[in-house]
Amino acid sequence: MRKFKDAVLTRRIAVLLVVLMGIFSVVPRIEASFVPSDESFASSARHRDMATVQKVLEQKLVKERLKALGYTDQEINSRLDQLSDNELHQFATQLDSLTSGGSTLVWILVIALAIIAVLYFTNKRIIVQ
Repeated sequence: MRKFKDAVLTRRIAVLLVVLMGIFSVVPRIEASFVPSDESFASSARHRDMATVQKVLEQKLVKERLKALGYTDQEINSRLDQLSDNELHQFATQLDSLTSGGSTLVWILVIALAIIAVLYFTNKRIIVQ
């Protein structure tokens, strides 16, 4: 009887470890290259920042809101072109911080599901009184 319980527990732990390793084995792609000089770095940083802003402006909800406020695409682009490099960078980093909240929620859900799986496989119960 004890062997059977040990085998069941071992299987559950093995399944849990396989699931957790599958979840945590997703590794982001990393690219390396030479560092550009200051002159080309400034222009590439502006292009990156402009791409970030354009990506946010292409979202349907943002487009609808700007049209409701009375802005056309040409007005928006002309105002973005008038921004200095520093202002554009600050704006792009603010947009990045706004859109990165969704990934935090995903990680919280993954951790919560992992905790629930551990409790389920070990037959533990949490009772709040």
